Amino acid sequence: MPTIKDVAAEAGVTSTTVSRVLNNRGYISEETREKVYSAMEKLNYMPNEMARNLSRQKSDYIGVILPSVEHPYFSKVLHWLEHYVTKHNYKIMVCISENSREKELQYIDLLYSHRVLGIVVCSHIGETMEHLDSNCPLISFEREIAENIPAVLCDNYQGGILAANRLFDAGCRNIAIFNQPTKENIPAYSREKAFMKCCEDKKISGRVVYTDRLAPLSEEFGNNILELMKKNSDLDGIFATSDVMAANIIRACKKMGKRVPEDISIVGFDDTWISTLTYPSITTIHQPVREMCEYAIEAIVKKVKSEKVPSQVVFPVELIDRESTK
Repeated sequence: MPTIKDVAAEAGVTSTTVSRVLNNRGYISEETREKVYSAMEKLNYMPNEMARNLSRQKSDYIGVILPSVEHPYFSKVLHWLEHYVTKHNYKIMVCISENSREKELQYIDLLYSHRVLGIVVCSHIGETMEHLDSNCPLISFEREIAENIPAVLCDNYQGGILAANRLFDAGCRNIAIFNQPTKENIPAYSREKAFMKCCEDKKISGRVVYTDRLAPLSEEFGNNILELMKKNSDLDGIFATSDVMAANIIRACKKMGKRVPEDISIVGFDDTWISTLTYPSITTIHQPVREMCEYAIEAIVKKVKSEKVPSQVVFPVELIDRESTK
């Protein structure tokens, strides 16, 4: 199997130069690039498709960076992103960052080296701005990163209002939002801000209950929710900032002997498949994920064609009434 040294010898350059060409780093003349590409193809140094991608300006891949595919929300996002990437006759390259800045940096390098058409990102990439290539179209999904990076959002603030109003209409007067500690550019922050403002306007008791930073589908997270529910046993209404969290709250209520919705009403967020599998099923705030994903991919395609894309598009949310509220 040929090595990078073999490619360098065939092209008449150093191994360092070959590495720089592969990673698209530093200045390399077009003549040198072509020598390296030709040597790679001649020696079959890498899969033919990768070689073809490198030998032209862009590949036919669109990159996606997600923190997880285990979480129902992100698996739903990935499903529809893949659907619309394929619809435009492109291919998808998926990177899972696990909320690691280091992994994101590595994946950004990887996607750039594959010369992707563009990247859809739902992560902490705002902390890695200096690492971004201005020539590669970037669309932020459910994150406000920077003014020069178009963002696709749902109306998280309105979602917080809808949740608070639904609990109020159910007769709840001692309510809370269950959330993870969050930054201002994270969607749950807007939900929390709106929820508390609505409680203030209606002059009802509202509080914020922060969970530990644990994997939402882990047993540890479920135990953490149970502990918090015991400490806040006086609540008669809860807005959970995800359906997964709402499902854990329902489970905790059953362990505590609380009836849902007779004793306590619960509203979730996202409208993922988990909201219909619990008993009772979860009243939730629906995010139009399909439409958001369609727009994100179309925005990438437009930017590739040098067409203008709005700096921010906000999609409306809606309340889906199910069994967890009176």
